[in-house]
Amino acid sequence: MSALMQAMNFTAADLQANRQGRLSGAQVERIKNRRRRGTALAALLFFALVLTATVLIFFGQQNRSPILSIAGGLLTVLNALLVGGLGRSYMRIGSDLRAGGVEVLAGRVERVLRRGRQQDEYLLRIDGASLRVSRAVFLGFQHEAPYRIYRTRLSAVLLSAEALPAAPPPSNSPRDPS
Repeated sequence: MSALMQAMNFTAADLQANRQGRLSGAQVERIKNRRRRGTALAALLFFALVLTATVLIFFGQQNRSPILSIAGGLLTVLNALLVGGLGRSYMRIGSDLRAGGVEVLAGRVERVLRRGRQQDEYLLRIDGASLRVSRAVFLGFQHEAPYRIYRTRLSAVLLSAEALPAAPPPSNSPRDPS
């Protein structure tokens, strides 16, 4: 279990809190740090796209080039969509932090590796959900083994996981009706 704990970055105390349906203090701090990094990256990307769009529109007007002006306008629309998506993500994480609740997925884990030209995609399928994970987390799970996975409700941040005891195989012997 320690390999899975290390790959997913959780402790026994985190797992115990998740079993009780809540986030641990350390998990709250990790999620807040993740949100801060995401916000800083979003702000940097926003300003870079605004600057690029402004330069394209300016040179499009100066050179009477409709292609540059249209490219600047499209970049502005793309920036608005990106900011909307990042804002929604920020609000989901905030809701998860306020609620402090945990979603539980339980069942057999199916490991799916999708080979790609640039990089591979590692997926875990459990309880009707498909989770994209890192290679280290992927390797921490056994294929078709029963697990309980804990994650945040809205932002779906993986928190912890535990292996469950395997169910006994079904008996094929006929039962005595008497």
